[in-house]
Amino acid sequence: MVSNMKLKFNKYWGNPENINLLIFLAIVLDPRYKMGYVKFSLRYFYDVQIVASVTLLIEHTLNRLYALHESASSHQRRTFLSNFIKHQEEHSVLESCNEVEKYLGDENVDPLTPSFDILLWWKVNSTKYNILAMIARDVLAVPMSSVVSEQTFSTGGRILDPYRSSLNPKTVNYLICTQSWIKGTNEGVSLEVAKEEDAEELDNMIKLKKT
Repeated sequence: MVSNMKLKFNKYWGNPENINLLIFLAIVLDPRYKMGYVKFSLRYFYDVQIVASVTLLIEHTLNRLYALHESASSHQRRTFLSNFIKHQEEHSVLESCNEVEKYLGDENVDPLTPSFDILLWWKVNSTKYNILAMIARDVLAVPMSSVVSEQTFSTGGRILDPYRSSLNPKTVNYLICTQSWIKGTNEGVSLEVAKEEDAEELDNMIKLKKT
């Protein structure tokens, strides 16, 4: 099991350029950490050149997301007043850098802030970082997945191995269900792997169990 875990770790984390960038973007969009925390963490595991390469990739991706959201947002500006405000912003010295540069350059929120609500922070600061707030809503709405670790420790991994990978889903369901019943009893019963011809018998067992 340990060797399988190491293989999966190397597959997803061995090369930082293959890591899902959403993980990094979620950290960067946390006003407590931003890019500084990403660089600090990567230096513990990778050399300086890799850290610089990954950092540039993250910044490039964030700027691309910003450009896409800004383009989509511009289609929603309908009034003459909105166009006038945009014209002022484009010619203002204070608006010489985009929101990404301003956000990364602004002071971080104290990481020790108790009960910090990142979604509430972006809601409050959406007027200051209009486009970035939309990006944050998209990125932070993506749920974290534990599929890889679940596969390593799951029952299915002990039933489906390279020698039994052709079992159909119905048979696998029988095996897991029967194993669950046996684990629920106090008797130490050894369960042998069911074969395809035993499917009908197991089906009858399930029907009897339901009644």
